[in-house]
Amino acid sequence: MSTQFNGSGSFAANSAVSAFRAVAISTNRGVDLNAAATAPIGFTQQDAAAGDYVAVKFFAGPGTQKCVVTAAPITVGDAVYSHANGHISTTGTITVGRSLTTASASGSVIEFEPSRSV
Repeated sequence: MSTQFNGSGSFAANSAVSAFRAVAISTNRGVDLNAAATAPIGFTQQDAAAGDYVAVKFFAGPGTQKCVVTAAPITVGDAVYSHANGHISTTGTITVGRSLTTASASGSVIEFEPSRSV
């Protein structure tokens, strides 16, 4: 049987994940931290241990997203890209959106407007 989500979905975390990390779907329908050269399916909304279920706000869904940055500084208006370990940064090949907030330190959580196609 197939499922359909509106807004966020619930997925098993294949490994421990923290809130506001980009994730990719795996063949077991669980999620893993997103890789740098991959478009994420969405962003985790809370911390989860391996095997626990985690809410994932879908990338292409309505509204803004939050994600942890790996390289700072990031300023309002900067393009942000998919980066390793579920982070985003100001460099990369897969554009995920445009920053709506400023961050001066790596590990900060920013809000961004997602690109509607990746």
